[in-house]
Amino acid sequence: MFRRPGGVGMQRVCLMALGLALVGAGCADPHETVLPQIMKERAPQAVAVGSVSCSDCHTKEPNFYKGGYHREAFFHSATSGGCESCHGKGSVHSNYFYDNEDYEDDPHDLVGIEDLAALTAGEKSALCQQCHQADFPLWPTTDHATNQVGCWDCHPEDLHTRPANSIAVLPVMHAQSDDAYCGQCHESVSAEFELQYHHRVPEGQMMCADCHPIHGESLSSAVIQGRNETCQDCHPEVQGPWVYEHLGMEEGCEVCHSPHGSVNDKLLIANDNSICYQCHYQDPGSFFGKQPHDPALLGAGALCYDCHFQVHGSNTNRSLNPRRF
Repeated sequence: MFRRPGGVGMQRVCLMALGLALVGAGCADPHETVLPQIMKERAPQAVAVGSVSCSDCHTKEPNFYKGGYHREAFFHSATSGGCESCHGKGSVHSNYFYDNEDYEDDPHDLVGIEDLAALTAGEKSALCQQCHQADFPLWPTTDHATNQVGCWDCHPEDLHTRPANSIAVLPVMHAQSDDAYCGQCHESVSAEFELQYHHRVPEGQMMCADCHPIHGESLSSAVIQGRNETCQDCHPEVQGPWVYEHLGMEEGCEVCHSPHGSVNDKLLIANDNSICYQCHYQDPGSFFGKQPHDPALLGAGALCYDCHFQVHGSNTNRSLNPRRF
């Protein structure tokens, strides 16, 4: 007999449909920043003056930006907002210091470093989303965002000085692997990479982001298509299509494989027939094909895939074996 496990694929589709419904249900704009409220309290009459006015006094920052990751934002402040996109509109601030030489008497009418540090993870991320919303439109719906993990928790605070030719704007660049950084929060997953058989993340041959949509995915991504497509990007030989499909494939690769690490070869979740018995349970006297599966046979060290070794699918035999029984 064949028993299909719970409809994981259908659950995934339903959850995505629910998420899309919520997006269109008039929820609060997740990209709205706290800057207008702060500036309303401190300098309600302030207007934007552009980054050039800032550089009259803040002489070091322009030089930092010339070789920095955010150089385009700084030198095209008319479209990006430049300094004011994070620090607030600066007319009151700049006019004060043009008229007063006492730089110690700061009226604190801008959003400074201390103010930014005091923001919540969501508020900080909203500042970043002003420019990066087109790149990561689904960020507010990700597990990171909904668990109060923000952009600044992973990306460095030296946004002014980070070299433009950095491979990534992550502190992970100072670690031996991607796992060394993500593992600071995902400790249980990091431990799985220490097992004998594992995906080559610690060795630097893969990145967590190769499989995980850290910033959210577009509607044409693997989030909609299902997890199998993510695995088959690197394992196309198991993709098919097959004349005789293994229906278990519809439920996802993780039904049989551990995605991060395992004590079993091929990242299998078990090294005996129990992996097959999740779906194919044995009834006394039942028959599969032309031959009975005698309990003595299955209990004598024989494995299901000793015979049914085309476990992902077959083009020649419905029993997933190119040789007919």
